[in-house]
Amino acid sequence: MKKKNIFIKCLIASSLLISLPSFAKTIIKLGHYNSDTHSSHIALTEYFKKTIEEKTEGRYEIRIFPNNQLGGEDQIVNGLRNGTIEAGITGLLLQNVDPIFGVWEWPYLFKNNEEAKKVFDAPIATEIGTKMEKYGIKLLAYGMNGFRVISSNKKIEQFSDFKGLRLRVPLNSLFVDWAKSMNINAQSMPLSEVFTALEQKVIDGQENPYALIKESGLYEVQKYIVQTNHIFSPGLLQISLKAWNKISDEDKKVFEQAAKLYQEKQWELAIKSEQEVKKFLSDNGKEIIIPDEKFQSEMLNASKTLYENFYKKYSWGEDIINKINNAK
Repeated sequence: MKKKNIFIKCLIASSLLISLPSFAKTIIKLGHYNSDTHSSHIALTEYFKKTIEEKTEGRYEIRIFPNNQLGGEDQIVNGLRNGTIEAGITGLLLQNVDPIFGVWEWPYLFKNNEEAKKVFDAPIATEIGTKMEKYGIKLLAYGMNGFRVISSNKKIEQFSDFKGLRLRVPLNSLFVDWAKSMNINAQSMPLSEVFTALEQKVIDGQENPYALIKESGLYEVQKYIVQTNHIFSPGLLQISLKAWNKISDEDKKVFEQAAKLYQEKQWELAIKSEQEVKKFLSDNGKEIIIPDEKFQSEMLNASKTLYENFYKKYSWGEDIINKINNAK
């Protein structure tokens, strides 16, 4: 009798297991270069990840890897293109494959954060973003890294002060061309070498968004911040097209909703953070210089030759810039 009871219990347990719904959870690895205190990481965790996992009832798990844990920007871009990394946030490195993706960092394209936000919500931003699919990447959202400003140990109060300034710029011809147009002595080097180069006075300064100047500790070896706002840098939230194509149409809508919420909240957090960083820098003895109208005008005039060259080089250039300006 005892054996019979055990047999019956086993049958009941087996039938229960068969009747339980089963699904394979899909893990999406998402890598980025920012710290875990950056606005992008916070928005990813609190809005993007949370929304997807809740609305898909656990069918998807978003695992976020900050601080280059999955590799640097170039590795993330390559991983997205070939499908070895499911998702990530990078800058505009895809412009090395197709220059149209670098248009957002053309100098003095935007006046302020509000103007930039309006354009990134406009059809022209979608039009350019959709072109990424040709290269194996689906763009989900445009985040905000912010305007790039100059930090320097040389006081720069007018355009003529740029002359002879030894300024580190990224390994990107666009930044070198911009610096030359400002009469700046451009020094291209990886970001990892900048702190030491400043400390040893190999260079006078560098340029980056406010948040990075604080997070990387560059302010420790700099005296002045010049709010040139010369280039606006977005951060692109992307997913590999190989991963995207495996997602059901129903779940794709959830990902798109989560991405839209991420974009909205990340910009709010980034703008707030920018103000907090400026106060932090001032409290730590850094002088923030706001260029006056004459200084701003001279920077804009000097950049006109850049745009003339862009329009000659890229047949699509003038049309795209007109669409961006009309969206402001």
